[in-house]
Amino acid sequence: MTKQKFFYATLVPYYKKDLAEGRITPEKAVELLECMWVAMAQFIDLYVSPTGGAFNEGYAHWEAVTIGGQTPNGNDATNELTYLFLQSKQEFPLNYPDLAARIHARSPERYMHEVALTIKEGSGFPKLINDEEVVPLLLSKGAKFEEAYDYAVSGCSEARMPNRDTFTSGCPYVNFAAAVEMVLHNGKMLLTGDEVIGLETGDPRDFKTWDEFWSAYLAQSTNFLKHAFIQQHVIVNLRPKHFATPLGSALHDLCMENCLDLHTPVIPGGIDMGYFELMGYGTVVDSLAAVKKLVFEDKRITMTELIEALKCNFEGKEAIRQMLLNAPKYGNNDPYVDSIAKEVDREALEFTRKYSKELGVHFDLRLVPFTSHVPFGKVVSASPNGRKAYTPLSDGSSASHGADVNGPTAVLLSNFNSKNYDYRERASRLLNIKFTPSCVVGEEGTQKLASFIRTWCDLRLWHLQFNIVNKETLLKAKKDPDKYRGLIVRVAGYSAYFCDLSPDLQDDIIARTEHSTI
Repeated sequence: MTKQKFFYATLVPYYKKDLAEGRITPEKAVELLECMWVAMAQFIDLYVSPTGGAFNEGYAHWEAVTIGGQTPNGNDATNELTYLFLQSKQEFPLNYPDLAARIHARSPERYMHEVALTIKEGSGFPKLINDEEVVPLLLSKGAKFEEAYDYAVSGCSEARMPNRDTFTSGCPYVNFAAAVEMVLHNGKMLLTGDEVIGLETGDPRDFKTWDEFWSAYLAQSTNFLKHAFIQQHVIVNLRPKHFATPLGSALHDLCMENCLDLHTPVIPGGIDMGYFELMGYGTVVDSLAAVKKLVFEDKRITMTELIEALKCNFEGKEAIRQMLLNAPKYGNNDPYVDSIAKEVDREALEFTRKYSKELGVHFDLRLVPFTSHVPFGKVVSASPNGRKAYTPLSDGSSASHGADVNGPTAVLLSNFNSKNYDYRERASRLLNIKFTPSCVVGEEGTQKLASFIRTWCDLRLWHLQFNIVNKETLLKAKKDPDKYRGLIVRVAGYSAYFCDLSPDLQDDIIARTEHSTI
């Protein structure tokens, strides 16, 4: 039974009965919920390896309480406790556990208003998950209506169906920005010198057309996917031979029915929703668009000039960098660059559609980096979108830092325009939006934020989350952390104390575009 169904079917009747008989008040219920937040927040998940810590900064431990959404018969699921949960989070904004609000086309106005009010508190709660995208996708993968309607949020932005969902292995993160660098250096990366890591796709200075460059990029990125899928196939088949999860298996109906451990690759009746991550989406798309526009179409710079500027990290080449920074950018509702984004997305979807069945593991395409876009950027030199060497890549399906200059609605439209809705092999796209507190101030600001969320829902985008904070506040917190220990920010699909984050990740959050109007 999911958290969603548990709270509606079990807690609500008890709450109503106790309320009617005078054993509890709404205020006391909120106090109990706040005690629950405190108890759950006491757990701290410490990563043993530096790599694990870099991928999930801020001590994320992934519990997520789900509110809103729909009941198993498709009715709206908001109720009295929904609003008490939101109130408790407004009054007691600890970094954990997480709060996720499911939104659908018929979500009540009061619910949307209270969700917007909670977001305005500035701690990043709740993150939003879209039933209009998630439910049809779960149905397409074999779920029943009552299962798809009753999903719960898990982790950053995942949707899980307890007792039907069976995939448990961690899955590959693929650094597509590195594929762009390998095209520019014929299979090599500047960080590793003369070692050929990728494919030798030829000297790009000999390419005469954009199609040649695009074909080389597809060869490099497909080579990445090929090795990632082979690696995952080995992991999925080795894992049950060395690890077991008796408690998790005992709590899963299909495992008990079939006498199988939850790590078994195929459990009869189960739905496997494995995934692979496309890392650096905005960085890749903007880089490809810059090469196409400036080198092959407008011929404002040569491939030689571009490569030399990237090799020296733009030292003495600021004029070239400015041209690259001003090339078309994803996140602005620009058909030119959004069409490239859609092709990047489609090629990855086509690969998993073709080879998942052959490997015996179904993989969906996700754009959910946690905080790994920071360490992944540390191996990628300067890129053709004007990004400096070894700095963070773009996160999730968000625009590159500072590239989204046409307002937040344009970011939503670029996400919509770059999705391939005719493929079921897609899953979560994590989307960060940062607003200044002044643009959501007062009742008018609340209404504008609620309308923005409605637009996101209508576009059938999977995930949305907000930071409501001024850049100046973040800069002060980085400089004088002792005065800002309680400052909570939205990182990936979770919130964390800003002063607990590494300087690199702090800079990444500071550099996200700050929208002052909705």
